[in-house]
Amino acid sequence: MDSGLLENTTAVITGGAQGLGLSTATYLAQHGARIAILDLNGDNASTQAANLPGSGHIGLRCDVTSAKDRTEAIEKVLDSLGTIDVLVNNAGIQYHSEGHNMPEEKWLKVVDVNLNSVMFMSRDVSHTMIRNRKGSIVNIGSIASFQAMPGRAVYSATKTAILGLSRNLAVDWGKYNIRVNTVCPGYHDTPLFREYVDNGKLDPEVIKSRIPMGRLGLAEDIGKAVLFFASELSAYVTGQAIMVDGGYTTYGAPGAIV
Repeated sequence: MDSGLLENTTAVITGGAQGLGLSTATYLAQHGARIAILDLNGDNASTQAANLPGSGHIGLRCDVTSAKDRTEAIEKVLDSLGTIDVLVNNAGIQYHSEGHNMPEEKWLKVVDVNLNSVMFMSRDVSHTMIRNRKGSIVNIGSIASFQAMPGRAVYSATKTAILGLSRNLAVDWGKYNIRVNTVCPGYHDTPLFREYVDNGKLDPEVIKSRIPMGRLGLAEDIGKAVLFFASELSAYVTGQAIMVDGGYTTYGAPGAIV
C-alpha cells in the first residue's frame, strides 16, 4: 500500500500504542513515514513500533501532561530520527458524569490530557517545525466537538476547545508553513467501543441505525483522514476539521419514517 506520500517524513503520534492511535501509526507507516509512538506504556510503545510496516520506527514512554517527559521524548525523537515533520495529538481520555456530580479532580485531569497536552505538545514540537519552515499538526477531535452527549460535559468541552485551538495555531503558524487541522472521529469499531458494548453501555445497532452509511467506522478510516492532513495532498489546507463519522452528525431525523 506504500504510496510514498510520506517518504522521508517523520511522524510523532501520542497515545499511539493502541486503538485509533495505533491504527493511524500503522497507516502512516504503510505510506512511508518513520513513526515515533509516544505512550504512557513505554514497553507497549516499543513493541508496537517494532511491529509497524517499514523500518526505523521507535516507541517511547511519555506522559504528555509532563513538561519533562515531553522535552525528553522530543529530544530522543530528534536524536533518533533527525526531525519531526508531523505531529498527531491523539492521546485522550474520557470521564462520564452529569454536571452536578462532576468531581473537580476528574474534570481537571481530562482537561490536562485532552486539551493542555495538545497545546503544549504542539508548542514544543513547533520549534523544530519553525526552524524547518514546514510541518503538519493533526489534532484529534470528536463528534463531541459538535454535539452534546449525556454525561460527557468535560469530554465535549475539551474536544470542542480543540477546534478553536487548532484554528488559532493555524493562524499563528501559517507564516512558517505549518498547517494545523483536526480529524473528528465518530463511532468506530475499536477495542474500547467493543468494551462499551460488552458492558451494555452502547447498542451498536441503535448507533448504526442513525449513521447514513449504515456501518461503524473502521480504524483505518481515521488513518486515511490523518494521511490527507499529514501529506502534501493538503498543502493549502489549514485550520480545518474533517468529520469521519459516516454522516452521523449530519443526520438530523433519527427514527423518521420515509
